[in-house]
Amino acid sequence: MIRTMRSRSTLRSTTRAAALGALVIALAAGCGDTSGDDGSPADGDSDPSVSDGGEATGDDASGGDGSAGGDTSEAVGASDAGGADGAPSDGGTAGDGAGDDAAAGGAPLPESADLATEQLPVPVEDAVAIALETAGGGETVSVSIDHDDDRDWVWEIEVALDGREHEIDIDAATGEVLQHEEDDDRVDEPAVDVTSPMTPAEAIDLALQKHDGRVSSWDLDSDDGTIRYQIDLERSGGDDTEIEVDVETGEVRVED
Repeated sequence: MIRTMRSRSTLRSTTRAAALGALVIALAAGCGDTSGDDGSPADGDSDPSVSDGGEATGDDASGGDGSAGGDTSEAVGASDAGGADGAPSDGGTAGDGAGDDAAAGGAPLPESADLATEQLPVPVEDAVAIALETAGGGETVSVSIDHDDDRDWVWEIEVALDGREHEIDIDAATGEVLQHEEDDDRVDEPAVDVTSPMTPAEAIDLALQKHDGRVSSWDLDSDDGTIRYQIDLERSGGDDTEIEVDVETGEVRVED
């Protein structure tokens, strides 16, 4: 009887010890879990949008409208792509502007300009085209360029059309037709061409091989049926020299 009571007492002690051990283990496990009932992360991260791998997820990783976020290398703002009005940010302009420049011409050359080295805003080919358009067609029979005290540099071009003579003055800076006169005098002179067989630049080069000086003016026309350039040189000594260049033969003659 006594032995049986001791066995029961021992069993109760063992059972209590086991229960106590289970309670200690449960408490230890509970302290290690920091996740609360509100679903806060158990790994110590304060931002629920960041996973264990460190990548942003959810709304923080995308725009408010569901667009992809995070990587900004492909998303270029309006200020990077251009100005507020859509103009390119590389210094260019949205429009071409070339037409305005062509219509406006350029700044006129000073009176002291050397036509051997400086280019007029309206080149001779353009001036001839303007003259022919103004006359309504025809053939060019003379071309000259000179400085006018009142009108700066002026192209003076003579066009023959249907037995009539058209004398046309053109502003060499703007291309504006300054004067257009017609008369009934029949023009028997041959047509001239500033592009063939000799250009003004080629004639000026030949003239400068004879004499140095500033080219102050030139003209292209014919004399007794011979087409020639007449080039006016202003020399350092103050003397003016006139040189003729035959467009067919290239012969150069200095006028005394």
